[in-house]
Amino acid sequence: MEPSAEKGPHRDQVHFELNVQNDMIATLRLRGHPDPSFSATGIYQALNEHNVKYGVDQQAIEKIVHAVKNSIEPVHLEEVVARGQEPTPGVDGTYHRLVREVNKVNIREDGKADFRNIEKFVTVDKGQPVVEIIPATPGKPGYNLYGDEIHPEPPGPTPRKPGKNISQMPGSNQYIARIHGIYVDDGETIDISPELVVQGNAGLETGNIEYDGNVRIMGNVERGTQVRVGGNLFVGGTIESGHMKVAGDIQVQQGINTARQGTLQCSGSIQSTYVENSVIICDGSLYVQKSVLASYVISHENVELGSGGSVVAGSEVVCFGNLSVDHLGSKAGSVTRLFMGTHYKNTRQWEHSKKELEELDQHLATLTHKLKQYRDKVQRYRGNPPVALQAEIRQSFREYREELAKQKRATGIFNYLSKHRTNPDPLQVTVRNMIHPGSEVRYHGHTEKFTAESSSTVLDFFPGEQKP
Repeated sequence: MEPSAEKGPHRDQVHFELNVQNDMIATLRLRGHPDPSFSATGIYQALNEHNVKYGVDQQAIEKIVHAVKNSIEPVHLEEVVARGQEPTPGVDGTYHRLVREVNKVNIREDGKADFRNIEKFVTVDKGQPVVEIIPATPGKPGYNLYGDEIHPEPPGPTPRKPGKNISQMPGSNQYIARIHGIYVDDGETIDISPELVVQGNAGLETGNIEYDGNVRIMGNVERGTQVRVGGNLFVGGTIESGHMKVAGDIQVQQGINTARQGTLQCSGSIQSTYVENSVIICDGSLYVQKSVLASYVISHENVELGSGGSVVAGSEVVCFGNLSVDHLGSKAGSVTRLFMGTHYKNTRQWEHSKKELEELDQHLATLTHKLKQYRDKVQRYRGNPPVALQAEIRQSFREYREELAKQKRATGIFNYLSKHRTNPDPLQVTVRNMIHPGSEVRYHGHTEKFTAESSSTVLDFFPGEQKP
């Protein structure tokens, strides 16, 4: 708005004019000779004529009047006599992350970057502060010279909203986790997810995956990626890494092919379309839709392959329970072995327990011989051995009793494993279409070898009987 300029009244050779700029500043320009009778009335009249109602500066006006009355020289003044109030801007909303940031990529001693251990996904505990979300603060209105209200620009909203699994602490802008889970910031909302979700592949971009709950990987698990899961694992693509340990079940939409690099360990059951070139230890059952090829597979329950041409070939399968498949072996005669009724882990522990028990027996035999020697020494001293010898004897007796207790515990474990390293129940191998030459089925030391094709075969195994 262009400044306005209007002349005020003539007061004894004192001339002044009032200029209003942008409806916010009123400036009085005054010139003339000193006038002891000059008063503020004319100035206020000029302000009133301009409809100035707000921000009148009385001190500035009194200063002008005093100058005109008391000056001994001609007066030339320019003074702001009214000023509007600018609106006070608001404060944009903001937020502050309270959990750790993602680790930076480390450079190893060999100079190579370690993209695997970046710990991209942050786990938080229930009750842990996760974020401070500070809401926007509205501004205050201003006023122009005419008393009209001037509204401030609205402040920017908070760039993040709280999700359903975080709650605000009373009297604070901090939010705490309502559940144990993964810190999630999707650009709009901050929340805690009870399961870890990887939208793409698990690999160099994500680093190794470690979480004590359920994990969903929508793409592949790339080769070399370590995965440690405390719950269930879902993979929408293919598992290519054998460096995997899962406490729950594994569901794979496509298949498993680890190139026999590492061992895939699962405490639950596994569902997959196929298994190739892999080493798998599964405490539950193994459900495969199409094939198990060139793999070493251990299941402590059942192994079930789907109908419609499923095959187990070129593999070794250790199965504690029942096994069913369409084709066992291949026309090429690849060696395919089934070890039925064997509990792999219990057998390994039984072997370790047996060795431990043998060592304890040897140590007890040594201690027994030593105690007999002490007995002979006591007899030579006619039942009154030296104090030092008595201390040695007491120490040896304590050691002997401790070893006896260890032997008792070890014997109990050994006896339990002896009973549970093989399945005490009847087992069945069902081959719905064809057993091909080169296939072997082993049960309790007996090996059933197939040198010719055998169609629609069911092998029943019973405890105490080696042959089906």
